[in-house]
Amino acid sequence: MSQNSTGPVEAKSPNSIVAFLTSPVVCVVVAMFCWGATTILVRYVRNDAPPMGLAFWRNMASFFILLPFAIRPFIAQWSLVREHLGILSLQAALLWVGGNALLFLALQYTIAINAAVINSVEPVFIILVAWLLFRDRFTGVQALGVVISLAGVLFLISDGSFERLLRLELNIGDLIVTCAYFFWAFYAVLLRKVPRSIDTRVMVLVLIGLGAIFVLPLYLYETFFVRSFRPTPETVGTVLTLAVFSSVIATLLWNRGIRMMGVTRAALFLHLIPVFTVILAIAFLGEALAYYHIVGMVMVAIGIAITSRQGAH
Repeated sequence: MSQNSTGPVEAKSPNSIVAFLTSPVVCVVVAMFCWGATTILVRYVRNDAPPMGLAFWRNMASFFILLPFAIRPFIAQWSLVREHLGILSLQAALLWVGGNALLFLALQYTIAINAAVINSVEPVFIILVAWLLFRDRFTGVQALGVVISLAGVLFLISDGSFERLLRLELNIGDLIVTCAYFFWAFYAVLLRKVPRSIDTRVMVLVLIGLGAIFVLPLYLYETFFVRSFRPTPETVGTVLTLAVFSSVIATLLWNRGIRMMGVTRAALFLHLIPVFTVILAIAFLGEALAYYHIVGMVMVAIGIAITSRQGAH
């Protein structure tokens, strides 16, 4: 094949595009957008799709969507999966029950913007949990950053009222969101305990499958004692959208990003979730920013800046 002046460029172009699209930064940014959009979608269908039903069927759909792509490596690595089933089970519970099912429940009671602002403190949670579990470096100045960030969250969930905070008149949805993101921080930090030799597709398939098992009792309780999940074009479409983008694509990309750049660096990109969520909430849900949202975000941002700067030294 002859090579003219444009030949080498054209030959390298597809590889360059693939390299860009599979770079850790792009992977993590796309994952953040998917998760930001998830909050908007779940909040939008809250009256039609009960949270545990949505969480369960999302996991089931995700499992069968991913299964054809992961079955061969899963069979090949079954002995490795069985050996580490304990940590994989813990990760599945933290991610799908503690992180996602609780978030879906919280969005029945709080607006997407509130969830977004509380989500912005996630990097601080990760640094704090990493110190608690593995004694990662944690200085006094970092502790100050954590306090400032958490104060911003408290300011938000009390709607900026010090009196409400003292009387503990807090938004139950905001409290549940905070717990969900704390569980998610444990998941992110404990990823280091999952062997890197486990294929990413296999790990995600196992986590999703175990997650469906763990959410099932909650779904059954909700069905018999609260309200049932009814398959309609809107609810089925929501399940499939969440399964493809939030569960499979975002989780694969996030895990790839963490493995390539490390959890601490990847955690900084979590700031994009509230940015995407707020923009989408204003555009599609008609929500509005209040002064306590802005004050809360500023306090969280200051705390994160202090914590991240100290962690970089």
